[in-house]
Amino acid sequence: MVSLLYKGKAEEADKERQAFFADFNLDQIIKAITDDWDLDIKELYFQVPANKETEDYRRAIFQDIKKDSVHDSMSVFLDCMRQQEECAVSKDKLDEKRQQQVWFIREVSCYVKAVEALQACLQTKAYQSEGFSLFHVWLAGYMDSGEYVELKSEVTALEQELRGFRILLSYENGKFTVEDASTEEAAYEDFLTECFPENKKALKSPFLGSGEWAELEERAIGLFAKKHKEFFHRAEQFWKQYQTYQKEEIKALPKELSYYMAYLRFMKKLEQTGLHFCIPATGGETLAAKGLYDLALAYVSLEEEKEVVPNDFKLFPEEKFIVLTGPNQGGKTTFARSLGQLVYFTKMGLDVPAAEAVVPYYTEILTHFSVEESVETGRGKLLEELSRLKPMMQQEKKGAFVIINELFTTAANADACVMGRKVLEYFIDNGCKGIYVTHLNELSTAHPLVVSFRATTDEENRQTYKVARQQAVETAGAILQVEKYHLTYQQIKERFS
Repeated sequence: MVSLLYKGKAEEADKERQAFFADFNLDQIIKAITDDWDLDIKELYFQVPANKETEDYRRAIFQDIKKDSVHDSMSVFLDCMRQQEECAVSKDKLDEKRQQQVWFIREVSCYVKAVEALQACLQTKAYQSEGFSLFHVWLAGYMDSGEYVELKSEVTALEQELRGFRILLSYENGKFTVEDASTEEAAYEDFLTECFPENKKALKSPFLGSGEWAELEERAIGLFAKKHKEFFHRAEQFWKQYQTYQKEEIKALPKELSYYMAYLRFMKKLEQTGLHFCIPATGGETLAAKGLYDLALAYVSLEEEKEVVPNDFKLFPEEKFIVLTGPNQGGKTTFARSLGQLVYFTKMGLDVPAAEAVVPYYTEILTHFSVEESVETGRGKLLEELSRLKPMMQQEKKGAFVIINELFTTAANADACVMGRKVLEYFIDNGCKGIYVTHLNELSTAHPLVVSFRATTDEENRQTYKVARQQAVETAGAILQVEKYHLTYQQIKERFS
């Protein structure tokens, strides 16, 4: 089955949502992307591609979607499919068979218009991606098939005949008279426009509206149907013959397109505030970015006016792990999250929150963020952390990107250093790369392939929320925290005096 999300067979979705979605605040980001979209597409963002081929396949499609001509044409297709769905919903609410058949004709007509709109877009060859090319080839074959040609021919004829029907209702001496007025050239809408010119935009034929038939309408249609038995017979046969008229590829396309278009809309909203997105360069072993920021924080800042501090960094091919140290509340966890988001959106085939980015291929994303003690299990924080770490280190995770945030904080420093060193050695020996956020300065020199980064402070020891290649500093920012919580000698003395 041809798809704009997967080249070839769709990958099986993970049954259990991975921890990094919550750790990177991706749940919040995905909610912001999809909340007011017409279709429920949240789950598509929780299905991470299993290989680089799929990532590159999506990335090329997204670059096509960003073109105005392609985006606008696909919006027309989505509108037609939305109308088709509305007709289907209206049809399913009805009990009267003839009314169901009429709504079914409209439903199929919208489907055909959607297919034609899609073909009109793809014929322009405005796309460059393999995905759109494959879909165009498939669509051309489908539209040339006898199956589609017959469907289009029959529904077009039925709809034209349906729209040509006219009923004249007359009321005189307490009686209604129903007459066939199909031979009249003037349409009902023309009559309304002539009689009520000031309301011409608001008035339309009641037979083109939705909802249940009133008793008068039902009787009128019943009498009318006696004079047009052939049409209603054909409508019934059409209904029976084409119950499964939709091709799975067309049926799945609105959600697949929405995956890209919803994210593009989200991107543009943030770009209007001056934030940047870029196409990540992929391949190689260097991981780097300029102007990298936390997307969840950036979205919140739209309403809460929180500061969004971008960061630049570079991890060379021979370097495997960043060990990030620095003062508390200095932006270490925020930087780790932004780095995880960078890798995630690259894997999803979408643009990333940065001015420039280079991202290698990683097989998967593994995270371990600090947790509180478990009330349910009664386990202490250290045991809780080890139980979460165990499955990460029991399976072969070669080529993964690993983010560890404040591990072993309740253990004695000496023990935490030994365990932290073992964790770094394990992932490095298994070909993984990543970042280890820690209060243990000793881990910054724990392995030859580790590079030390630090959350920096300015000349007055205030947090800048910037990270840089620097050696760990033992007392960095400590005085800031003491002053913040009013714990200096003078402040304590004043309290007790």
